[in-house]
This record gives sequence, C-alpha cells and structure tokens, in this order.
Amino acid sequence: MISWDRQGDRIIVIFSPRQICWLRKHLTDYLHRVDRALSGHVDDPVISNLFGDTCSHELNFVTRFHRARASITTLLDDLPDRGGVIVIRDNRHRMTWTWTLHELRIALATRLGLGLPNAVGRPGRASAPNKLMQWLSTVADTLAAAGNHSFMSECSEQ
Repeated sequence: MISWDRQGDRIIVIFSPRQICWLRKHLTDYLHRVDRALSGHVDDPVISNLFGDTCSHELNFVTRFHRARASITTLLDDLPDRGGVIVIRDNRHRMTWTWTLHELRIALATRLGLGLPNAVGRPGRASAPNKLMQWLSTVADTLAAAGNHSFMSECSEQ
C-alpha cells in the first residue's frame, strides 16, 4: 500500500519499509550501471536499452549519463533510513521521480528479460515481474499526474 497526501505544493508519499528497501536495491543497481557507463563500459544491455545501442563517449551521452546519475542520486537521497515518508518538494522534484522510476522500470524489464512491450504488464498476466512493472508504472504515472490531484489523504492499494 502506498499513501498519498498533499501539503501545499508538496506531495507526501508513504511507502512500506519493504518498498523502500526494494527501491534502494534497484536504484543502487541502476546507479552502478550508469557509473560503469561513465567509465567507458557501455556494453551493458540495460544502458543500451535506456540510452541507445550507439552509446559512446560523445558529449551528449556523457551529459545524459551525468543527468541520470544525478536523478538516481536524488531518489536514493530521498529514501528514508527509517519509516517510509518521502516529501516531493516541487514540480521539478516530482518529474525527477517520475522519469527516474520510468527508467528504473525499463532497466528492470531489461534485466528480467521482458521485452519493452511487456514491461507495462498485460491484463490477465499475474506474474510477479508483470505485477512489479505495473506497480512501478502506477507510482510513476500517479506522480506525473499529481499536479492535478488534491489527494486529500486518499490511499491507493499498491
């Protein structure tokens, strides 16, 4: 279960400790892959799916790797050591979360051998990977649309 609330312009998200642990583990893996790409190891299938098959040390790819690294670090820094409360401060912070979770979904789909069309999960397919892909999509999509929601202490089952 994820709880959503709003306090002024801030969005408050409460994840379970298990969800926080899961996010930390997979964001750390993604960060490791981006760091390897920054050091010249761009043969990783996750990196290829996220940044294109022609990753090289061209300026635009290095810049994209640095931006991805900064975004992943933002999310990791936001994850609490205790409890599950995360405060999304403003629209830029919200979009950093949104895009990074979508990238994490693609990274995870690649690692699990799911094709990108399957990454969003198909109705009627209740496999654990599909449920996970759907969960990540739901969180990212809820954050993307959060500027239009009041939440009013509503909870959504996830």
